[in-house]
Amino acid sequence: MKEMAMYEFAAAHQPNHSNTLTRLSEATASERSFTAVVLAGARCSNDPVASIFGGQYKALVPICGKPMVERVIDALASSNSVKRVVVVFDDAEMLHKSCPNIGENYNIPVEVIPCRESICRSVAGALESTGDEWPFLVTTADHALLTPAMVDRFCSEALNGGSLSVGFVEKKHLDAEHPGSKRTYLPFRETQLSGANLFAFTNKGALPVLDFWRQIEMKRKKPWQLFKAFGYRNLLGLLFKRYTVDEAFARASTVLGVEASAVRLPFAEAAIDVDTPKDYHQVTQILQDRTDALHSFEAQLQPVS
Repeated sequence: MKEMAMYEFAAAHQPNHSNTLTRLSEATASERSFTAVVLAGARCSNDPVASIFGGQYKALVPICGKPMVERVIDALASSNSVKRVVVVFDDAEMLHKSCPNIGENYNIPVEVIPCRESICRSVAGALESTGDEWPFLVTTADHALLTPAMVDRFCSEALNGGSLSVGFVEKKHLDAEHPGSKRTYLPFRETQLSGANLFAFTNKGALPVLDFWRQIEMKRKKPWQLFKAFGYRNLLGLLFKRYTVDEAFARASTVLGVEASAVRLPFAEAAIDVDTPKDYHQVTQILQDRTDALHSFEAQLQPVS
């Protein structure tokens, strides 16, 4: 793959999750400081990806021989930034049965807590359950292409940002690496960004965003109240590309009551998650390509007889 250095391939395939090549990724002051929260519960009873396999939980769907959620935990545990992983899932016993290695293969603790009635409340519950172990990294179980380098890059930049950081990928990276990938983009004056399902709550100053999120969830069936909450001028300005990324996030910070910032990641695959069967097939191919590239790299390292 063009965007991944060979050390990332090696790190992603080490069974003991401690290969020293991982250390070559963004190792900074963020080392082992984040508590990672993985949202893995079912959002609906008929998820289009889970239904292909006759199951309820997309997080447990196997992709290239491993459940998606386990791939995410692998990346988090193999990074230099995460000291603890909290998986938010409805059934801890089912998770451990599907992913028997998550309690044994890592050098950091991995625990499971139950979902709450909404995504926002599940995030709040995860933060509450861990006490004051700031900062927090929040991601999703369908981020099957997540790598340690993505995690470290995001966490490193988030610590230099505000109380809340959100990960994005510019359209130019996706167009260059995966031109056939259909993503949703936010339009800004200088670029277009697609979300990377990475969120950092670096200190308690980020907590007001959860209160705002709760209000939005209650108003989700009243679109005009949603527009009012964000501000008509802000939404129209975004729609007509009047704001740069920094200007838009400055306005968002005012609305949310937090210091928010955007982290632009140079990894196209950070924006590719598994929402649809088409996504599933694309991610499967990318993972197979990574494995092939790793095997090719390893073959080059073999001594010539």
